[in-house]
Amino acid sequence: MPGKSVLITGTSTGIGRAAAEMLAAKGYRVLATMRTPEKGRDLAENAKANGWDLTVVPLDVRDGASVRGALDQAGDIDVLVNNAGFEVWGPLEEMTVDDVKDQFETNVYGPFRLITAVLPRMRQRGSGVIVNVSSVAGRVSALLNGLYSASKFALEALSETIHYEVGHFGVRCHIVEPGGVATPFPDNRRLVGAAAGDEGSPYRELITQWEAAADRLTGGARAQPEDVAAAILDAIETGDKLRYPVGQDANLVFTARKAMDDAQFESAMRQQLGLAW
Repeated sequence: MPGKSVLITGTSTGIGRAAAEMLAAKGYRVLATMRTPEKGRDLAENAKANGWDLTVVPLDVRDGASVRGALDQAGDIDVLVNNAGFEVWGPLEEMTVDDVKDQFETNVYGPFRLITAVLPRMRQRGSGVIVNVSSVAGRVSALLNGLYSASKFALEALSETIHYEVGHFGVRCHIVEPGGVATPFPDNRRLVGAAAGDEGSPYRELITQWEAAADRLTGGARAQPEDVAAAILDAIETGDKLRYPVGQDANLVFTARKAMDDAQFESAMRQQLGLAW
């Protein structure tokens, strides 16, 4: 599909930036969107140096007017990649309703705004691709990331329904599910309660144990942003399946979850992570 236009959200760093560069290098017309366009100056300069058709476009997925403005600037969109997201991290008991609202505003309502904005034209045209970047947490929840996981479960449900509903019109929807990825994403978490350093929290020991276990699923080897970008490209150009897991840990978790009942899976994960909680 080189030559086609693709709009990608959350391209200032990490997966979004890698996808923008990979798709531009493949000949796509890339609309690389981000909340703060100043963070995309080097991306734009790199694109210019390489002769890529890439434009940095301001877009805040939480704002309907911003979405409309970005789409007006972009024109006809052949491919939408919903990648923008963030994580509220900590014990659920210590979170607030505002945390829930903020988590879903970016990770669920944002993609929904864009999907419903581009679908009418894709449907009328009889072609189009939507790729939603979810997570291993979109199918398996875990300690401390329950709110993030809930948002990704919701995104997966929306994606699966869209897949069923719009295939009839020649429009495809795919889900990319990374495990741990070597990006600044964890540095941008909103930490809550014990995770934010509250020493009086009853969950403080859980945080300590989890931090000690952080790399055990991946063996310390996280996927690279380019690995996820390659899966996004595969979904766009091949599109032969609904879900595209990425990374050793994602495949390990999905395989184990499929083979085990709830109690067996919980026991296996606690053993793998060395959790005494």
